[in-house]
Amino acid sequence: MEALAGELEWVRKFQAGDAAAFGIIMNHYEPYILSMLTRLAGDRTRAEDLCQETFIKALKGLTSFRRDSSLKTWLFRIAHNTFTDHLRAEGPGTESLEGRAEAGIQSAETAKDPQARMEESQVREAVETAMQILPQQQREVMHLFYWGELSVGEIAQAMRMPEGTVKTLLFRGRQALRGHVTGLLSEVAP
Repeated sequence: MEALAGELEWVRKFQAGDAAAFGIIMNHYEPYILSMLTRLAGDRTRAEDLCQETFIKALKGLTSFRRDSSLKTWLFRIAHNTFTDHLRAEGPGTESLEGRAEAGIQSAETAKDPQARMEESQVREAVETAMQILPQQQREVMHLFYWGELSVGEIAQAMRMPEGTVKTLLFRGRQALRGHVTGLLSEVAP
């Protein structure tokens, strides 16, 4: 994911009263935030609600944005916090495995080649299913790193944890998934 070109200038314009500048920011980052939230929530409708809530919070907070981090990292932190708050409000055990797998399948449907689409769908479904075995923080870090395309430093800022912790969570998540995904793919291979 690329940062918005001239993002600090857009922030300055918004802070100076140019409401259209927020539209530029939102139009650039919304697909990335929505994609991340869809993968985390496992439900496109719920992710759209969370994305809308994220940008409402961003709109309210952008006037006091201090530029301690990049705008991209700041927005992902808001999205992460919004998702975490949503999980707390729902209570434990409410994540949908089927919804997560379906989200992976739906994203594969945009591929042009039917064979590639089917293979990508199988891989994504296997990965999404395997991700369910991970603790919540490992799963979030893996999503941000691989699908959100955030760097270790950006994830650390977004999740407010040391970079070493992010690296450890990535390492442990990869280790846990390695055998599990291979096993799932062998079950669906002809």
